[in-house]
Amino acid sequence: MDDRREVIITGGPGGHGRISFSDQGSRYKGGPDGGIGGMGGLVIVTSTPSRRDFHHFGHVEAIEGNPGEPGGTNGRTGRDGRPFTIEVPLGTTVVERTEDGEDVELADLLQPGANLLIARGGPGGKGNTGFATSTNQTPVLAEVGAEGEERQIVLELRLDSDVALIGAPNVGKSALLAALSNARPRVADYPFTTVDPVHGVLDLGDRDILLLELPGLSEGASGGRGLGSAHLRHARRAQGLAYVLDGAAGDVVEEYRIVHREVAAYGEGLTDKPALVIVTKADLPEVAGGLERALRAVRRASKARVVGVSAVSGDGLEGLRSELARLAPPRERQRGGPQRTEAPPVPVRPGRVVVSVRDGVFEVSAPRAERILPMVDVKDWRARLQLHAELGRLGVLDALEKHGVQTGDTVRIGGEELLWE
Repeated sequence: MDDRREVIITGGPGGHGRISFSDQGSRYKGGPDGGIGGMGGLVIVTSTPSRRDFHHFGHVEAIEGNPGEPGGTNGRTGRDGRPFTIEVPLGTTVVERTEDGEDVELADLLQPGANLLIARGGPGGKGNTGFATSTNQTPVLAEVGAEGEERQIVLELRLDSDVALIGAPNVGKSALLAALSNARPRVADYPFTTVDPVHGVLDLGDRDILLLELPGLSEGASGGRGLGSAHLRHARRAQGLAYVLDGAAGDVVEEYRIVHREVAAYGEGLTDKPALVIVTKADLPEVAGGLERALRAVRRASKARVVGVSAVSGDGLEGLRSELARLAPPRERQRGGPQRTEAPPVPVRPGRVVVSVRDGVFEVSAPRAERILPMVDVKDWRARLQLHAELGRLGVLDALEKHGVQTGDTVRIGGEELLWE
């Protein structure tokens, strides 16, 4: 089951500003009329029952929103980028992994249509109208659109259930689920028959209980052995846990302790949930003779209610239904309209100018200047003069001079390199 994904999500980039003049027949005599670029598109995560896991993502590791359109002539602002929607299954938890390695939960999408605005688009770049001054009435500068917000995201699917069935491989969980519910899990006499969680509905007459069988949990699963403990995340939504033990395995107490240790090692409060212990295969002669003794021993070890059953003969199933009803009392499901929320804004990069010198190259960090350079036609002497004036206004010239820049030095601003004159 494809139930966990790490992906980098970025809002759409803003559209580029436009360089144009109202009198195109005489380029520099008409006034500037280049418009601002449109905002980059939002990226939204939305939950839908039509998705079961994250298989539809394919091999995608990064998702970017739609770009804003460039500014137009006559001062027209470019069209904003269309929102981009990422569909995820119901029960998806969205977690942001911050630069310091901390995981911050942004949303838990439980209802159909619940959504999270996860990345905002970048603003559009200024057109040349934004660079006009009383001393420069024919600007040939503009800005590229800014990048959108970027987040490193972990998407985790946590299936909903009332009771999660947990146990070692090949203990009879699938047969038990089939006997109790409408589920038809794969049943076979070898370990790890179930490789994905399986739902089943137990009909109690006046209400239903949603059961969830988890793949077999081996000793050492928390350290990565076997199928690992990753599927235990699906037990986090359950009201209670049902430990399923193989009555024919020999030492059922030790079997319980092994599984319980793995659940405790996973953490996340699972061992604080109400628990029930089920000993299976009670119809087998070698089990039936010592069943009561085994039940008493497990009860002492687990401090939980214990029941012995046979999925084949049906022995004990009626009592098990009652115990499951006790383990998962009726609860109120979330009501109201679809949840809509927004991730907090990503901190804006500081606008101050920072200069460093590496291998003789003067590297400049200056957000505003970095958006102007890609739009400059360096073959146009007017553009070079105006760029020089703009770099002075932004404080880039002073910062470079303080670091000793000389004619002929290489200056790198963003991804652009200039030969200093």
